[in-house]
Amino acid sequence: MSQHHHNRSDRLRVAFLGVAYNSAVGRVHRVAVEMDQRFELVGGCFSRHPEANRASAVQYGLDPALVSASLDELLDRQAGQIDALVVLTPTNQHETQVLRCLGAGLPVICEKALATSSAEALAIQRQLADHGGFLAVTYNYTGYPMLRELRQMVADGRFGKIEQIHVEMPQDGFARFGNDGSPLVPQEWRLRDGRVPTISLDLGVHLHMMVRFLTDEMPVEVVATSNTYGNFGQVVDNVSCLARYTNDLHCNIWYSKTALGYRNGLKLRLFGEQGAAEWLQENPEYLTLTDRYGTKSIVDRASRDIKVANQGRYARFKVGHPAGFVEAFANYYQDTADALAAHLAGQPAAGEYVFGIKDALQGLRVLEAIADSSANRCWATVETGT
Repeated sequence: MSQHHHNRSDRLRVAFLGVAYNSAVGRVHRVAVEMDQRFELVGGCFSRHPEANRASAVQYGLDPALVSASLDELLDRQAGQIDALVVLTPTNQHETQVLRCLGAGLPVICEKALATSSAEALAIQRQLADHGGFLAVTYNYTGYPMLRELRQMVADGRFGKIEQIHVEMPQDGFARFGNDGSPLVPQEWRLRDGRVPTISLDLGVHLHMMVRFLTDEMPVEVVATSNTYGNFGQVVDNVSCLARYTNDLHCNIWYSKTALGYRNGLKLRLFGEQGAAEWLQENPEYLTLTDRYGTKSIVDRASRDIKVANQGRYARFKVGHPAGFVEAFANYYQDTADALAAHLAGQPAAGEYVFGIKDALQGLRVLEAIADSSANRCWATVETGT
């Protein structure tokens, strides 16, 4: 289904909440959502400021008349005309907005992190159950074809039992200075921390999800330290964590906004009894594999024994022309379209590449355990149950 061209009439219709035209993540979602003709953006409330709201509509190629001034207005005007609402507001606004949409019977596609706490996620879980609703959370890094390939290799037993994963996401935005000699200043909401620091909701959430995605193992306990090194003394900007997952999988997880020299140094190293693998987001088309004899090989989408990444859906252009961040996001949107179409047809909406409330809840519990461990300077157990 995903590989065919879709007529405008059978595209799923979505509206955006949040992300004015000057938002980097807004532009990514705008391009990714329509890249494969599965969705059509037909409305939105992009900003609380009327001027920015209208300007965003024009920038996104929408008739300004289709723009709403608030979520309530959007639901009143368009709830019956759209197939899903894409929630792209700051994380601390998500719970109220997601509950409101699900209560109105509207499917939701939400930026990660779904919420700021497991308590908020549980409220969303109850609302989903009560209304038989649909929720997908955009863990976009799982959309990279070679990470999907690595997941298949793990499932096929290529590395034997997985013993360790080292995954890191160093950035330097909170330590850098601009050309005028003053610190680079992030959005205001990034400079406030709750029980779970914003850096965990922003970066940490991805790293747990990558471990989960590749191995299907469940988090058990963590020990972590949290630091403030950068230009903004009120927030945590560096987290190091040792985590134990089921099946005795041990993980090193590091994420930072004060690692000078790294713009987004997302890197994953996986070690099993019979082999190892390494993947770097800055070079995403390649997996480096090492066998038990220490022999290294590099594989890409055109390699002989590839099973997943060589599918037609990933070949928007020929191998050797690197696909990147936006394409990975679009891959996730394609899978979400399949799941949403199934839901709207009254069929089970589970897809192996689409993540919803269970994964979001678990991720928040990992981040809470990291926060508790840092505060109490000891191992913390990751909560389970519903």
